[in-house]
Amino acid sequence: MKILFLANRLPHPNVAGGHRLIYQRMRQLIDLGHQVGLAAFVSPESEIHIDTLQRILFELETIPTRGRKVLVRMSDYVSAALPAIFWKNYSPKMMSQVGDMVERTKYDVVIAEFGEMGMYLYRNPYLSAVHKVVSCHRCLTTAFAKYAETPGVPLPLRLKSASQVRMLERYEFEMYSAMDHILTLTPEDRFTLLNYAPQLPISVIPPGIDFDYLSRKSVEKPDSPIVMMCGYFADKSNTDGALWFANEVWPDIAQNRPDLKCFLVGEGAGREMKKLPDKDSRIIVAGHIDDLRPYREQAAVFINPMRLGSGLRIKVLEAMATGLPVVSTALGMAGIPAQNGVNCFVADTPELFAQSIDWLLTDKQLAENMGRAAKETVQKKYDIRSTATELEQILKEVISI
Repeated sequence: MKILFLANRLPHPNVAGGHRLIYQRMRQLIDLGHQVGLAAFVSPESEIHIDTLQRILFELETIPTRGRKVLVRMSDYVSAALPAIFWKNYSPKMMSQVGDMVERTKYDVVIAEFGEMGMYLYRNPYLSAVHKVVSCHRCLTTAFAKYAETPGVPLPLRLKSASQVRMLERYEFEMYSAMDHILTLTPEDRFTLLNYAPQLPISVIPPGIDFDYLSRKSVEKPDSPIVMMCGYFADKSNTDGALWFANEVWPDIAQNRPDLKCFLVGEGAGREMKKLPDKDSRIIVAGHIDDLRPYREQAAVFINPMRLGSGLRIKVLEAMATGLPVVSTALGMAGIPAQNGVNCFVADTPELFAQSIDWLLTDKQLAENMGRAAKETVQKKYDIRSTATELEQILKEVISI
């Protein structure tokens, strides 16, 4: 098959989260003998990975994010032709680029990774006949509804999100209905989409974890313990989680552990996050990095304080796969076979979240046992080779229709 992927950030081996999943899918499909192309937006920090991708892909076309930031006015949240989240990802150049690539290379199927990229397969005047798939990493309508409803979310974001939900629902599910197939990461996400549109053809393809990439020689932990969170902090749900942890959880645990450090790792941090080290120098906002593995190896506990959004967090699976004990909210473990107290700690209040971290830092045997159980869970359910084969079979069925 000839398969074209669309991505709103450049997927590469060292990126975190959903975009690493995209890279793994492309890599596995190539290894299975398929010709894989990619059209993606690329930030200046990620340009160094273009050469590596060009060596493995059938073709690669990129559009720089530099200089293409779109100003979204308040009026756009209630009157725009596109919902604001789509407008922010819109590019006339990407519209024509996708059409040119499909026409030139005669792709069998195009996969838009993330719902935001689905618009390039929907009402695209440059796009000729081709099988279309959207890989829905999260239901955007549900995510915006949570922004509007969750206590503690900044009022401007709550108001803007509330104004978007109805328009977003209409556009998102009209778009999905125009596709040949939809992919989700978890059965829960599939159920969510079917609740809005029962007629959608949806398959669940869980993320695959590459143990060969993650497995490295074990290193000695530093004397001062580290708790770590990673994510793309331009995403509002990641920023909300980091700020909730820093403001509501960290003071409790840090007061009794003067040597404890907290690393918030990932690009896209806004002004409020960047000010956190000014309040407490033990909080380090690491920003863009090329490889997460050394940070995970140094950490004693991985935290996932998510209160917003939906979908399955690949970063949590990768932390579990390395044997790192995880403390997460219930939402942050959605779609993962979590056993509270066995392969993770699940905590939704600041007090319990801080207490769970303290238990793991105090009881080394508990932390070791939990890390081992977490790794076994991921090994049983999320092997990258089996998930790639499932994806291949679904794509074959799509193009045979």
